Amino acid sequence: MPVRGRAPGEADVGTGHVGARGTGGAAAACLLAMLAAAAAGAGCESDNVGAPAAVADTVVDAPGATGEGFGDPRKAVNGVRGGGDGTGGTDVYSLGYGAGTNDTLVVRWSGRRVMDGPGPEVAVFENAFRIGSSGAVFMDPAVVAVSRDGETFVEFPRFYLAPDPRAYSADPRDWRGFAGITPVRWNLDSNDVYPFGGEAGGDTFDLADLPAGDPEADAIRSGGFRFLRIRSAATVVDPATGTTYPHDPAGTGPDIDGVAARYLEPE
Repeated sequence: MPVRGRAPGEADVGTGHVGARGTGGAAAACLLAMLAAAAAGAGCESDNVGAPAAVADTVVDAPGATGEGFGDPRKAVNGVRGGGDGTGGTDVYSLGYGAGTNDTLVVRWSGRRVMDGPGPEVAVFENAFRIGSSGAVFMDPAVVAVSRDGETFVEFPRFYLAPDPRAYSADPRDWRGFAGITPVRWNLDSNDVYPFGGEAGGDTFDLADLPAGDPEADAIRSGGFRFLRIRSAATVVDPATGTTYPHDPAGTGPDIDGVAARYLEPE
């Protein structure tokens, strides 16, 4: 049951605004902390008092969708409900490893575009989780790209740094610039924090990191983007090896909990 754009037919679940606890509440708490610590010269990171955030609320393309269970792409636009550091979330839409058939998801923010601003503009929440105390993480890495028109996408730079680039590494430090690496602590029902404050988990992306000198990347930085695509890294070729990125033998594809953005403006 592929899901395509609303004009052509998007699945829309609302405006996707993050609630007061996740935006204004975090800002107020940080302001109080700053006032209390002023005499000692302490403060808070600016991200904690950042611009209001919103989750992507519209599925534009989900070629592997079945409409049921983990095959329901609406679970990727109905709010983030992470399971914490040690448990993957279950309110997710699962991608697969079939190139062109079930390995991608495209979402957007209805009636809005995401503009460039200080710090990261986007946070992608998958369901990675830590394995014991070894530092290893169960991950299903994904490649993130953005687009103005839904046709031409620009991928965020990424680097796989494992000693053997053809073998899978469970060390999150080896996966730079990928989504699906960091466990998700943000949960709208039980831990509604600001998605860009550091407490939420997930993986953030900054338009400033898009390829320099690329005309489309430059246009996105200056005029914003409307569409965001997530693709299983296991179906993407690593330029360093000429083969697709490796994945955990137990993996079946990234499980997308949601995508948040800030610096949104009306189209």
